[in-house]
Amino acid sequence: MNKKSVKHYGVDPGRAYYDGRDAFMRAALEAVTEQFGLDGASFYELEEKTGLLRLRHRYASGVSFEHEENLRPAPGSAAARALETLKAASSKTAAGSFVYSPYRFEYCDPAGGTTMVPCLGLVRLERTPRKRRFTPKETERADAYLRSFLRDYYKAEFFSLSRKYDKSVAAITELTEVFASALRASESFRHILGGIQTYFGFDRVRLYLIDEKNRKLKGELSADIRGQIKSIAYEEIPLEPGAHRFADIVLGRSSGAFMERYKDCVLYMPLSVQGVTIGLLIVDNLLSQQRIEPQELAMLKSFGGQIALAVDNSRLFDKVEELSLYDELTKLPLRRYFNQRFQEEFYRAERFKQPLALVWADVDYFKEVNDTYGHQIGDKVLKEAGRVILSNLRKIDFPCRYGGDEIIILLPQATGVEAVRLAQRLSQELSELRIPVPFSKTRELRVTMSIGVSTFPQDAASMDALLEKADDALYWVKSHGRGKIALYTDVAAEKEKEKNAAAGGNAEVKKQF
Repeated sequence: MNKKSVKHYGVDPGRAYYDGRDAFMRAALEAVTEQFGLDGASFYELEEKTGLLRLRHRYASGVSFEHEENLRPAPGSAAARALETLKAASSKTAAGSFVYSPYRFEYCDPAGGTTMVPCLGLVRLERTPRKRRFTPKETERADAYLRSFLRDYYKAEFFSLSRKYDKSVAAITELTEVFASALRASESFRHILGGIQTYFGFDRVRLYLIDEKNRKLKGELSADIRGQIKSIAYEEIPLEPGAHRFADIVLGRSSGAFMERYKDCVLYMPLSVQGVTIGLLIVDNLLSQQRIEPQELAMLKSFGGQIALAVDNSRLFDKVEELSLYDELTKLPLRRYFNQRFQEEFYRAERFKQPLALVWADVDYFKEVNDTYGHQIGDKVLKEAGRVILSNLRKIDFPCRYGGDEIIILLPQATGVEAVRLAQRLSQELSELRIPVPFSKTRELRVTMSIGVSTFPQDAASMDALLEKADDALYWVKSHGRGKIALYTDVAAEKEKEKNAAAGGNAEVKKQF
């Protein structure tokens, strides 16, 4: 008879081993249950170091499922005898009748090596107390049946390893691309955690990074088995011995009993670049209590260097980008960053019909300061001006060093009155500044600013017009004594008065002639 056509009571072992080790185990339990009229069958592996039998699969009531349960065979029990003699043993208890059929075979090292690893365990056949017990002949037949079925286990192991190898190759290819392509930290971290979650299927993946300045381990992101990625920025752990097990792991200390207890379903992986630890990656199956396979651990650890490098490159990219968008002296955003935000805020103001104010200021007599006292003193003036401005703004306000000593501040949802009030506060605080100038007669320098304010939609209906009106208001202040604040609406009214006054004067002159 063709071997491929052989079936064990509805189960095709050939098809089962092609589908991998787990499918083969399920098929074995299903087949023996149907053959001998069982109420259940369980597949145990022996952990020889601890002497525990670990339940891997169970078939009962027509359902096959993975299960986690540890048993320690009592000395002299049927299970213990079966393991010692490698011969089937039966027993009858108040819980029912049982047959323990031992197995022993070898398979490839799950960590990826070529070493063959011995595997010892039991298949337990079960009948409820209401059913007849197993006779010696039936015990022998059931054991022979299982041994015949399990001879093909090496094939199941081969195909299982082949599938894992194919999956590993795919994961290596895809994840390498993910790590290489992601740049901005916010996007990169999501790609990395999402990639790990997709290819390994852990319950949860978390990323923590070291904040060297504040000596903290700060949470970044967490990805769960549903594919949802969320921020864990609220988690901040002091980087001190004993503060938390995460801190202890990063610092190279013992993490205590928790890590030992859950070592099979949690991996803590410090991320290092050139010998410097930059963070901590944690993967776990704490919810499902599913054991993380050794080959998965080995592969993830092999990715450790790439993950760390990708994370470090992303942070570096963000830092470089930040430097290109912010003025190092004043710590204010630069003009090109302002132009981007200006478009966004103006669009929002138009769409939702909200007010938008623009403050345009410059330091009075700044050129003279540079010419008289030198650029070092000029830089101190700008640095202090930047500090004062940043300390007085709301989170939604957006300042910018527009060029030289000119500073523009975008005030979303602010009216002209509110913008003038802010400008007055800035002007007052700046006027109280005293910049030390040791080599001058006065020994110090006082700072004032001229400020012009325009608003949308009262003063302008476009971005260019809003900038132009604020510039007009600033020019008005500079041409009328400096060190003051002007709202374009008021400037326009003053100009109209001057125009009318000039027109009235001209009419009077004509009348005299």
